[in-house]
Amino acid sequence: MDRETERKLVEEAKRDPKAFGKIFEEYYSPIHRYALHRTGNAAAADDVTSETFFKALSKLSGFRWSGVPVSAWLYRIAGNEVINYFRRGAHEPAPYDVNGNDGSIREPASPQDMEKELLETQEKIDNSARYIRAKEALKTLPLKYQETLTLRFLEDKKITEICEILGKNEGTVKSLISRGVSRLKIYFEKAGKAQPLTGGGVIHNESKRKAVK
Repeated sequence: MDRETERKLVEEAKRDPKAFGKIFEEYYSPIHRYALHRTGNAAAADDVTSETFFKALSKLSGFRWSGVPVSAWLYRIAGNEVINYFRRGAHEPAPYDVNGNDGSIREPASPQDMEKELLETQEKIDNSARYIRAKEALKTLPLKYQETLTLRFLEDKKITEICEILGKNEGTVKSLISRGVSRLKIYFEKAGKAQPLTGGGVIHNESKRKAVK
């Protein structure tokens, strides 16, 4: 979705909350994937995603278009929800809502289908040794590094996109990536492990290529 289309869709959704469903359909999957990468827990990712879109809808009237894509705004809300998740510790995931006349957002899947999907997703996560090692390593870092490295290496976002999402300048984002990578290198060196963070290679090779783009 290009930015002009997004702008028009946001204005339409301000007048008619039902139009927000188009934004939901467009960005649900990437936001859910991001939440899954950040939390490492399928149920928690489901909860974070639901809260993200609920808050986005509730705050839509105050959203002012500045050329920054709606996706960056959603990622920022999701990032804050992840921080809240870690602060709260263990919690019960919130159920989906459905697109209704009140403009609320709901997922049409049945509770049984949703539970099956969550279990299957969690099983995939738990069975991935590469992901588990990366998840363990990331959890040792301060949240600001977790957020930036997840966007760069797991979400494969460009530096400019991360700047828009985090509301930070390029120099700050590159610094966060560099320092985060350095901390991960130390972690893996102490652990005596390889350094997987992306599907295609180890982090010290990926970081050299990606940190500058």
